[in-house]
Amino acid sequence: MGLKNFEDFSQYIVKKSTEKTPFISIIIPVYNRADKIKFCLNKLLESKYSKEYFELIIIDDCSTDNSFEVIKSFFDLFPNILIMKRRINSGGASAPRNDAMNLSSGEYLLFLDSDDYLTPNALMDAVNLISNDLTIDMVCMPFFKNQNSSRKISSSAFFYKNDITNLKFKDTKLFNSLNAVGKLFRAATIKNYEINFPINIKVREDNWFMMKAYSISNNIAILGNSKKYYFTCDTDEISLSKNGTPPRDAVKIYLSAYDFIINNNSIISEDKIDLLSIFLNRYTPLIKRGEHAPIKLLNHTKNELKQIIVNKYTSTETKEFITSLLKSNQVILSNKF
Repeated sequence: MGLKNFEDFSQYIVKKSTEKTPFISIIIPVYNRADKIKFCLNKLLESKYSKEYFELIIIDDCSTDNSFEVIKSFFDLFPNILIMKRRINSGGASAPRNDAMNLSSGEYLLFLDSDDYLTPNALMDAVNLISNDLTIDMVCMPFFKNQNSSRKISSSAFFYKNDITNLKFKDTKLFNSLNAVGKLFRAATIKNYEINFPINIKVREDNWFMMKAYSISNNIAILGNSKKYYFTCDTDEISLSKNGTPPRDAVKIYLSAYDFIINNNSIISEDKIDLLSIFLNRYTPLIKRGEHAPIKLLNHTKNELKQIIVNKYTSTETKEFITSLLKSNQVILSNKF
């Protein structure tokens, strides 16, 4: 494990029992989830994939309950495990996830929420896909709701009955799955492009990460939905999203993806506009509610908006929004003269 800096942590314990580099780094941020993390880790112990081939990195975000003690009780049950407790609560999953990525050594990264869980077949089936095609950049697992969960899950993103590979993001409906959990990411790609989670935005942090990850993934695989793989529960992120995403945050998230895509020489020009169109479809309803966010979007993306408005992926709502932005800009310019 790539241990670097422990100044932000009050406690940590680490064990690496296998000599080989782990194939998967499983990353779990935890905050006051003593009752849920125990179930999550017990389910992980049931995995059919050998525990010798993955490392478990759990970051406790300064919990005030006994989450850290519960996690430590699993220390002897996993051969490769790193458990750390932050000195100060960060207020979200972003900082713990970034910490874990910096400490990880696996070839692939998997984010798992502490109140969700994987089924026994999940890791094995995902790794088998990669073993048959070493060019896979990302493996997406279908989501299923846990009992009594009110979390909305898109079935359209995972409508494939059987496993499928060699997908480009724009040819899928994964725009309905902008959450980072339940996916295996090629670690070298994520780290080479320095993709991480935002520290100062507390809603839709996953979107910030995923729009960039999707953009540079040339071979996406999706596990078929004939098996159940990832069960999700209600989370703090969901309760926050019920209150709505502030337009100022929505435009920051979209513009972060915009800058990443526009400045990335590995993405061809046609794909750049396709990606920006698809992502703007998701963010138009959030941005247009604001007073200043639409103006910020226009000023930052004016040249590309003229291409996005005629792109085949652009929705009617987004086209109407862009039209109104461009018209308002013309009025402002004419009034100046």
